[in-house]
Amino acid sequence: MEYGSSKKYYSQIFLLFLPVIIDYSPKQNIKNNSMDKDLKKVVVLLAHPNMENSQANKALLDAIKDIEDVAIFNLYEMLEQDILNMDAWSRIISHANAVVYQFPFYWMSAPSLLKKWQDGIFTYLAKTPAVAGKPLLVVTTTGSEFDAYRSGGRNRFTVDELLRPYQGSAIHSGMVWQTPIVIYGMGTADAGKNIAEGANLYKQRVEMLINSSNAGNNW
Repeated sequence: MEYGSSKKYYSQIFLLFLPVIIDYSPKQNIKNNSMDKDLKKVVVLLAHPNMENSQANKALLDAIKDIEDVAIFNLYEMLEQDILNMDAWSRIISHANAVVYQFPFYWMSAPSLLKKWQDGIFTYLAKTPAVAGKPLLVVTTTGSEFDAYRSGGRNRFTVDELLRPYQGSAIHSGMVWQTPIVIYGMGTADAGKNIAEGANLYKQRVEMLINSSNAGNNW
């Protein structure tokens, strides 16, 4: 092959792959920018790895999802780059009145992506005015009945005791810890009744948080 033909050949190969190289970065930017539409008064961080098969957490979500000033982020449906997008979360949390953690109670804690978000994002935000003075509410569901979570019960500890790390992080960062909403007994015959009562309470509490006094605490 002559030099001129060879040069033309390799130029064509480069151009063939060039659109593939260019294609990725804009998609990432579009995805990151889309988080800015969720500047709402109540930010719900949902940590559930299997929402499609959820009964309780789906019902809880349905109770609040149509409230105008609520932004819901299902961490298990987000790209890792968005879960750890510091700039976006700084704007979102700074704009909000309150933060809600919603999750099923797995091994006395939340599913792992909430911890990932706390380690990657909340660790920084906790040192800023973005969260100071704002309510932090935990909403969780348990498989066991209410009586299991007592000092003499099957699980030995109350849910309030087991949620102390979340309360401690709220206190450390200057947030205002809210009485958790706990829906017990998802593995019992009372599940349907407990879910309905919990969903109604959840909606009421979220509406109260929307009207709390920390709106627009920008920094």
